Amino acid sequence: MLLLLNIYLHANGSTFPDTTGVLIINKEDVLPDGARKIGKIKVTDGVFKVDCGYEQTLEQAKAQAIKAGGNIIKIREIKPPDVFNSCYRLSGEVYYHPDIAGVMTGRIKAFDSMMRILLPETVTYALLYVYRPDMGASIPYNVFLDDSIICRIRNSSRYLIKVNKAGLARISARTESRDEVSINIQPGKAYFVKCTIAPGGFIGRPKLSIIDAYEGFQEFNSVKEKPKEEKIDAVY
Repeated sequence: MLLLLNIYLHANGSTFPDTTGVLIINKEDVLPDGARKIGKIKVTDGVFKVDCGYEQTLEQAKAQAIKAGGNIIKIREIKPPDVFNSCYRLSGEVYYHPDIAGVMTGRIKAFDSMMRILLPETVTYALLYVYRPDMGASIPYNVFLDDSIICRIRNSSRYLIKVNKAGLARISARTESRDEVSINIQPGKAYFVKCTIAPGGFIGRPKLSIIDAYEGFQEFNSVKEKPKEEKIDAVY
């Protein structure tokens, strides 16, 4: 998994982007040539720790990397919440590359070239990537495009949907509550919707997020699908 993530520094209550950025790569990925190891990194759960979801854990890891003087994190392990821990936990290594901007630019150019192959100028449809990483909570739910069910999303699942109509579309899901995002779909474009579960009163609430194409493509491809179970899930 390769994610291009921006770092934010906090000063006097304001949030400012750090122009260096941080590159996060998975343990299977190769480090860029010239990367120098700085040390190890670990994000654990703690007493009274509440804001410790998947994205928040990555943000904490990025903050640690910046503090250590690094701009690359190679993730060794991410553990989802379980019966003993309510938070995500992360361990990995921090590296520094003197030309991280050049590394990121090269990877984005390669991604753009690949997308032009998948979606040449002559196509009359868009591609909708819908995915859900392993988030710990096992509640499945249906995902709708306007009024039609396009998939049933579970932990570690992903779907690629070809959309033939253009214009504003609503992507929604419901369990004990409903969440919705809107996309102005245009032919020849790719859109990425990340599905997760937020805490709820009984079974959890669906959370849908529109993700940047570069980051979304890496996350989509990193989802390791689990074998389909024989049982039929409840429909919401």
